[in-house]
Amino acid sequence: MDHLTFISKVIESLAWPIVAIVLGIAFKKRLLELIPTLKKFKAGPVEAEFELATKKVLAEASQEIAIIPPTTIEEVQQEENTTKTIVSELLSARTDPTGMILEAWSKVDGQLHQLGRQIDVIHDPFESTGKVYSKIMEAGVLPPGALNLLRELKDLRNKVAHAKVIPTVSAAQDYLVAVDRVVDLIINYRRKLLNYRGGNQ
Repeated sequence: MDHLTFISKVIESLAWPIVAIVLGIAFKKRLLELIPTLKKFKAGPVEAEFELATKKVLAEASQEIAIIPPTTIEEVQQEENTTKTIVSELLSARTDPTGMILEAWSKVDGQLHQLGRQIDVIHDPFESTGKVYSKIMEAGVLPPGALNLLRELKDLRNKVAHAKVIPTVSAAQDYLVAVDRVVDLIINYRRKLLNYRGGNQ
């Protein structure tokens, strides 16, 4: 093998890696935008569908809460404290997305329990989660948008609880924020009803 053949073979073998590097540099921004999509494909269709569902419920919850701004200084301060708590929970979701989704639903359950006692459909402080949920859904005190959000959140929670899906960190974080907004919605509706005492009744 002469020198020219050797050089041409070397150039030929290096051509594709060099082209790949140049294209990678040229299209770096677009490649970075594709990474979340690749993660979804890696997670599988069920997980990707779950992640889209959490984004949808978060968007719906954000729309519902957007029309109810805080009206008092106390409520603004409460919102600031809630924001600090949610940031802490979002960080925790990175290590245990499943656990954080299950724990987040318990916040909704607590508010439903308080609402049930406030409207006098729940009398037993140890009433099961399922019965509390059913009684609130049938009571007609929450508007259709809030009821729909509750159904969606419960459905997503059940998929995780029954191991039908392993949530991604992103899905868990969206779920946590959606829960936080739905809890705020329930509190807001409770304030408009008789016997509202705030906090734990």
